[in-house]
Amino acid sequence: MRRFKMLVFSEPFEGREAEFDAWYTGRHLDDICALPGFATAQRFKLHSVSMGKTLNKYLAIYDMETDDPDWVIENMFAMRDTPAMPIDPAFNLDATSVMLYEELTGIVREKSGAG
Repeated sequence: MRRFKMLVFSEPFEGREAEFDAWYTGRHLDDICALPGFATAQRFKLHSVSMGKTLNKYLAIYDMETDDPDWVIENMFAMRDTPAMPIDPAFNLDATSVMLYEELTGIVREKSGAG
């Protein structure tokens, strides 16, 4: 089975951050993980930018395991705005980017005793 990371860069509409956070963390991550092909989900909030520029303050990273990633993504988008995956009105879809990356290597960890 192939492994992927789906990265979702997102923003709430101005003044609706609390509603956006409550929905995304309290509902949306679980909704995505209930779909076939998705294994885990985690959210992040931008701390700083060291190089380049960013357009989004929020990032969600989803782990996918599938041999048909195109179908998993198509199914996810087909579920959008259904009872299985409602989208909160605070979520600014026009300011959202969704990217899928296929795993090339395993995780590299620090070597103990190095230094």
